[in-house]
Amino acid sequence: MASQVRGNFIEGFNYYVPSMQAGSDLGQLRKTRISFGAPPDVLATGILSAQSIAAAVDTTTFNVLYTNAKMGPFGRNLTVVASGAATSNVTVIGRDYLGQPMRESFTLNGTTPVVGLKAFKYIDRVTAGLTAGTTINLGWGTKFGLPWKTRAVYREYVDQVVAAAGTLAAPVLTDPQTTTTGDPRGTYVPTTTPDAVKVLEIDAEIDAGVNAAGRGGLHGIQQFNV
Repeated sequence: MASQVRGNFIEGFNYYVPSMQAGSDLGQLRKTRISFGAPPDVLATGILSAQSIAAAVDTTTFNVLYTNAKMGPFGRNLTVVASGAATSNVTVIGRDYLGQPMRESFTLNGTTPVVGLKAFKYIDRVTAGLTAGTTINLGWGTKFGLPWKTRAVYREYVDQVVAAAGTLAAPVLTDPQTTTTGDPRGTYVPTTTPDAVKVLEIDAEIDAGVNAAGRGGLHGIQQFNV
């Protein structure tokens, strides 16, 4: 079983391959070990902290704590929460680990965190509708992005020691994707709490299937970016 690591991709290029059927580190049975490295824990303020939405927001300036590395090798989901009653919209524009442009839309639910479904590797821009006297926090969550469209996860490893498997959110096959659909390759929530020290890995089975229109494959359905 091969060890899956992120390739030496050059930022600024889109490495998404439509209907991809083979990878150099995937055997005939398409089972592989995926490494997330030593990711940091959840940080609800990691990207925007107490960002005022008293006026409409369109920003490319983020918390100094945010770096691409904090999002792990294959991206992480996002969370957004308001400081008070708010139902305005927040849209995050960015890219996945392949450099594929993507965006996700969140409808604020007051002080209840809204949990994203898509795995962002790069955050490029955030827009938000106005709600007077209110701020928002935007950060990264518990769900890890996956390099391939993943059918099943069999076990988790913590510093090479076997642990129980966590929770796989199945790839979303909706075609075309939207700003609110789940990640087209799926996401994974580990049983182990990340701490930027422990190395987390999983054994997974990969799905290269395509839909009736011939779209999908190892990289999943193309991300939404309109």
